[in-house]
Amino acid sequence: MKTTVIEPHKSSLGMDANIASILVFAAMAIVSWLGFLAWFAWAVPLVFFYLEKESAFVKFQAMQALVIGIASAVINIIFRIFIRMLTPRDIYSALNYAMGRGWGAWRLLGTLSSIVGIAFLALEIFIIYSSYNWKQVEIPVVADFAAKARAILDSSGKG
Repeated sequence: MKTTVIEPHKSSLGMDANIASILVFAAMAIVSWLGFLAWFAWAVPLVFFYLEKESAFVKFQAMQALVIGIASAVINIIFRIFIRMLTPRDIYSALNYAMGRGWGAWRLLGTLSSIVGIAFLALEIFIIYSSYNWKQVEIPVVADFAAKARAILDSSGKG
């Protein structure tokens, strides 16, 4: 994990760049609690990416948040599909579940889903804390995707 200390500077959004980068993750978290809109929380960093005109730090954090948000959504969808497949559909399956048969895999997937969600939350809190201290943390796989996405979005915005 690469960490770069960033020189304190202002964002084109009218605030310190470290506060703007924190708002990227905070806004994504807030939207993720808004019912149906939660499925689109990953898109919130795009707003910050396009609004920010000067700070490479804020733009990178927005792209990193985008990649983390998409990964979280995809993993959440996969868990929901498997949990839905294990949910009883008829009275006989429900009776088996009520008698204690069949809950193991369902509970395991629910527990794993919760653990993965907590891991994503911990990662986001770590990035927020680092951003507040003017440190740009590059998560190994995420940073590569974020850099590629930024190059694509920056070039498409200029054309």
